[in-house]
Amino acid sequence: MYSIAQNHAIASEASWVWMLTSREIGSAISLLEDAGAVLVSLVDASDWESEGFRALHERLARLREDCGAEIGHLHVRQWELNAGGAE
Repeated sequence: MYSIAQNHAIASEASWVWMLTSREIGSAISLLEDAGAVLVSLVDASDWESEGFRALHERLARLREDCGAEIGHLHVRQWELNAGGAE
């Protein structure tokens, strides 16, 4: 009789552990689903922002190149001015 009660207690403990584990796994799944939903909106938001930053970066790079070209033109004009003044 004692061995039956002991097996019954083990079965109850195993059931209790299973229920706790199941609940914790369910909680983890729920948290991950919530995090996944937030990540979807963050991915969409960062995609828009990264496109904006990429466009800004490309525009700044073009402006930098244009500025360099204008500096080159001004150096030529300065050289022409100095060369004409020396004559």
